Amino acid sequence: MKIAIIGGTFWDIFIYGEEAHRVEILQSPGGSGLNVAFGLYRLGFEVAFFSNLGRDLYASEIVRILQGFGFETCGMRVKEGETGLHIALNEKPVGVNRGVNRLQVEFDALSEYDLVFVNCEVPPETIRRVCREAKEVFLDLGPLSSVDPADMDGKIFVIGNERECSKKRCDVIKLGPKGARWGEVFVRGNGVESPYRIGSGDVFDVVFLALLLKGKEKREIMEWAVSVSQDLSGRVKGAFNKMLSLEQFDPFHKVLFEGTHD
Repeated sequence: MKIAIIGGTFWDIFIYGEEAHRVEILQSPGGSGLNVAFGLYRLGFEVAFFSNLGRDLYASEIVRILQGFGFETCGMRVKEGETGLHIALNEKPVGVNRGVNRLQVEFDALSEYDLVFVNCEVPPETIRRVCREAKEVFLDLGPLSSVDPADMDGKIFVIGNERECSKKRCDVIKLGPKGARWGEVFVRGNGVESPYRIGSGDVFDVVFLALLLKGKEKREIMEWAVSVSQDLSGRVKGAFNKMLSLEQFDPFHKVLFEGTHD
């Protein structure tokens, strides 16, 4: 089963603490597009990731790290400009340079893929082309969404959070601590504001898509997407680190690979 992901790539810097000389600094590859692609890859899916990198040291380090995990990077094209950079202080973004994520993304013919996922880290023109060329598209709106799925061609399944979906049609609505909704199916969350919430939406998307591809029922998909994203955002710092933790989440690993649900 082949998956195409079209989305952004960033270098993430997470800073935790209040005093300049007593902070914890975490750095890693990032971007919701990359996180979703890498997360699905780590769960055993065949993934092609299409994204832009700048011509700089951040790009070289991202490629080195990803290739160290065996992740295929040939769809990540180097463009003149800067690699995207995201800086957060105590889980609040304080600086974002989209860099070459502002440029059009090149990708292969999409008809050969069983699932195509795109998010709004890439330009609207790229999203429109994806929607025209793919048989069915899963679109995550994200905070930068400037597109309306109603204006897009093709069959589009839309995922977004409560704010994003207040003005646009969504199939799945992520409600944070309150849970999530897919049509008539509502799954209640734990009601707790997660301390490490950056990347929790990416975890939700990965779990959702993975179980959908495995043919699980709607309610089961939603229950796991909510519970895994809330669990990891309660204890794992950094979005990329959450992806590395996915396959170590034993209950989810069991339902995904063995088909049993405790």
